[in-house]
Amino acid sequence: MRKWFVIAIVSLLVAGAVTSVQAIGCDSHQGTPIEGGCLYTITGGDTPDPSDGFPIVNTGGIDWYSCVRTLDLQDVGYPIGQQFEFSGFQILPLQKVMLQYRPDYQDRGGCSKFAYLNSMDLLANRFGVNLPGVPAHRVLPEDEGASFSQIIENHLRLLDANPVLKAKFLEKSNWIDLYGLPIAYEEQEINGNPQGAQVLRAQRAVWRIFNVPAPGTRVGVPHLLNVPDQIKKLNGIIIPQDAKRPVSFLLASGHVPEPMALPQGLRGYGMQGEFRRSDDQRLANLVTGAGFGWVKQQVPWEEIDVYLPDCRERPPSQWFWDDLDRFVNTMRSSGLNILLSVVKAPACLKAEGSPPGHGPPVDPATFGRFMRELASRYKGRVQAYELWNEANLQREWPSLRPADPNNTAHLEFLELVKHGYIGAKRGDPNALVGLGAMTPAGNTPTAIDDRDYLRRLWAANGGEIANYFEFLGVHPNGGPNAPDDTISNPAASRAKCNGGWSTHDSFFFSRYQQLYADMIAAGPAFRHKTLWLTEFGWATTPNPAPGYEYANCNTEQDQANYLVRAYAKVRAEAPYVTHMFVWNLNFQQVVDSSDEKWAFGIVDSNLNPRPAYTALRNMPKPSPSPSTPAPAG
Repeated sequence: MRKWFVIAIVSLLVAGAVTSVQAIGCDSHQGTPIEGGCLYTITGGDTPDPSDGFPIVNTGGIDWYSCVRTLDLQDVGYPIGQQFEFSGFQILPLQKVMLQYRPDYQDRGGCSKFAYLNSMDLLANRFGVNLPGVPAHRVLPEDEGASFSQIIENHLRLLDANPVLKAKFLEKSNWIDLYGLPIAYEEQEINGNPQGAQVLRAQRAVWRIFNVPAPGTRVGVPHLLNVPDQIKKLNGIIIPQDAKRPVSFLLASGHVPEPMALPQGLRGYGMQGEFRRSDDQRLANLVTGAGFGWVKQQVPWEEIDVYLPDCRERPPSQWFWDDLDRFVNTMRSSGLNILLSVVKAPACLKAEGSPPGHGPPVDPATFGRFMRELASRYKGRVQAYELWNEANLQREWPSLRPADPNNTAHLEFLELVKHGYIGAKRGDPNALVGLGAMTPAGNTPTAIDDRDYLRRLWAANGGEIANYFEFLGVHPNGGPNAPDDTISNPAASRAKCNGGWSTHDSFFFSRYQQLYADMIAAGPAFRHKTLWLTEFGWATTPNPAPGYEYANCNTEQDQANYLVRAYAKVRAEAPYVTHMFVWNLNFQQVVDSSDEKWAFGIVDSNLNPRPAYTALRNMPKPSPSPSTPAPAG
């Protein structure tokens, strides 16, 4: 369906209260009354506490409860999540529809300032996702060039295939507000009967009617599917993770403060390395042998999608997948979870004059297409993707102008992340997608301070970026400073050893705390985000690379002690940090000792352990999380 038409239908308002057939009550069976509303425990069964549930309350000038109480339970169902923000609007997820508050609508009483979210159109047009048992999204050719009234007639003709379903669909006068237009109709086989069920996909809801007996259904009676319940099972699709969490009666009734973010705690222990090698199984054994459960591999886009010399693109089936395929197969067969960091657009897609190797594409939609192919290929085998790397560094983003306060490179990055996120979710709806980490370089002629850059990003377009990532990647910098050092208390800092590395907050490991606080302060849409420390470590070498002179200040035992202490610090102080990746495992195999990456390695060029590897192997770790497909380490 064309975009302008989708927008037109979304803008239709609910004219008033629906005549209730079965009101949504709040008795002892359904929930517990609380000030301004009800805590619905009937759908809060995700925890062992029977008093947990999902609240609907009149709050913040929005009469959620007053509206919901007038709606028909058969049309909307009970709440299945907490209220959340999506694309700038407040949303309440119910079993059958998602209720959307529209402050721009005229208030005429009842539910006049509420609409039903076009969840089915969003799944198809933004995320490219189709739900099991639901007909695929259709575009009707006859809509092209048709008037609005003709378009309505075109779609209503889909109902002619089933008079019973048609009568039920049109039963209420405001059917278009409840369900939107019919989009697709299909017959489904049930128990060998090719017409066992008929299913109608509309913009906001899905109807089904059974013609043969099926558990929990009545033959010949149309009913609405619990579509939001299915959406809730996906990662990062419309409903954020923390909105899925039931709350206790004490929290819902205001007797305890609401947590700032979902306190999941550290559960992912990972190592970054260069694993696309013939000895990848030995590398995997080093990771698992240390009790770690995740690996991070950087994937240069330009090395997979290799264009012909005349800049004609090969089809994806001819892309250079072999090394990455072998890496994924080896790591997964070893029980490891995978994070892929995607960087470096092909030269044919970059702006003219871009430096070789680094830099984004001119058209961010090309990144979305690549991410869709990547995530589709490794669906269910790669658990997470990090979109880009250190975009606040001019080398990574050539249009960046650190000295220009009006530079809009962060808006370009927003578009890249947006397309990359949507592409990844279309390829694998259950993969987690992260916002690529910034470099902790302070303000320099070639970089924008990571904190300043992210603040610009959070504020851009009213916080739009919140829709396009589940976790924020962070690269905490230790330099010559111990994990507990801060700029105000550099107790164990050795920064004066080589030129001074204690003059900026970004030179300290605890920088991640400031970045998280800024993100949370940016608005409610950011509260459910977590932090992944996707690269952290301490360098040690007697012959440091230029710019990394502090590496001569750290001993190998310092490196070991600091890494172990960093894990302990995060476990004790930062429940919002869920994954940590040591930088790095094996770059002493890959680069010369004059390269700055060499000094961070925790095994030597022959893969013999340095003290840091041994200390990490001996470090206590929690039991693997049962929710991850491979050991969480």
